[in-house]
Amino acid sequence: MLQVVRKIVALGAVVALVAGCDKYDIKGMFVPTSDLIARRFEQSMTANEGKTLAVVEASEDYVFYVSTDPHVDATNNNIRTFVSDLRNDADASFGIVLGDLTDRPGKFPFYLEATAYDASKHANNTPIFNVLGNHDIFFDGWGDYLKLIGPSVYWFEVSFSGGKDLFLVLDSATGTLGTKQTKWLKEFLATNRTKYRHCIISKHTNLFNTDNTQSTSGNMPFEESFALMELFARHNVTLVLQGHDHYREDLTNNGVRYTVVGTIKDEATEPEYLKVAVSPTGVAYEWVEM
Repeated sequence: MLQVVRKIVALGAVVALVAGCDKYDIKGMFVPTSDLIARRFEQSMTANEGKTLAVVEASEDYVFYVSTDPHVDATNNNIRTFVSDLRNDADASFGIVLGDLTDRPGKFPFYLEATAYDASKHANNTPIFNVLGNHDIFFDGWGDYLKLIGPSVYWFEVSFSGGKDLFLVLDSATGTLGTKQTKWLKEFLATNRTKYRHCIISKHTNLFNTDNTQSTSGNMPFEESFALMELFARHNVTLVLQGHDHYREDLTNNGVRYTVVGTIKDEATEPEYLKVAVSPTGVAYEWVEM
C-alpha cells in the first residue's frame, strides 16, 4: 500500500512539474478543494429560492442544442461556433452545455465572453443553460462558478400550447449526487413529474462508465447508478444527457434514453455537438461534427 501511495505522489509531482500547477489541480484530483456536494446543493437551493430558473416558450415540437466539455483555456473557438450555430438557427429554443466549461482558474469570464449574445453575429438571443463539471470545481472554482455562472442544481421549463416539459440539471461534479440532492430529487420527481409531458435530465458524469481514474471527480459507483436508473425509469424520464468522457454513446435502459455527448474542446480531433428534436412522442437526434 505504501508503495502505491509513493507512486501516486511521484506521478503527481511529475505532472505538476511538466504541465505546470495552473493546468492540473493535483490536490483537487485526490482531495476535493471546492465545497463538497452537500454544500453546493444547499447553496444552489438558496439561489433558486424554490423556483424554476426559467420558462422557455416554444411550440409543441421544438429543437435544442447540446454540447459538453469545452475546457476553455487559451482559446474558445469551438464553443463560439456552437453558440453561433445555436443562435442563428431559428428553430432552436435553447442550448445546454454539460460541464467542464473551463480548464484553468480564472477562465470563467473567457467562457462567458464566448457564450455572450452578440447582435452583430447572432440572429437570436437564445438562452444557454450550464451544468457543473469536475474541472469547474478544481482550484476552488465553485465560488466563482456560483457567482458568475449560477447554481449547480436547478430546473427550467419549456412551455407550449397545452402543456410543458421539465428540464432538471443535477450536480455530479464530484462523482456522486450526495444524500441531500438524491433525497430532493426523489421528492421532486414524486411531486412534480406528472405535471409535465417529457422530463429531460442533464448531468456531467456518465452513469454507465465505471472508470474512476479521476478519483474525486470520477464516475458514480455502481450502487448509485443502479438506484438512479431505477428512479428515472419509475418516473418515466424521457432522456438523460451526460458528458465527461469525451466520447459518444447512446443507450436505452428500461425505456429511458441515456446519451453521452463527445467533447467540443478546441484540441479535440473530432469535436461534436448534438441537436435534439422534441415531439409529443419523444426525442430524435442529429449529431453535428465540427
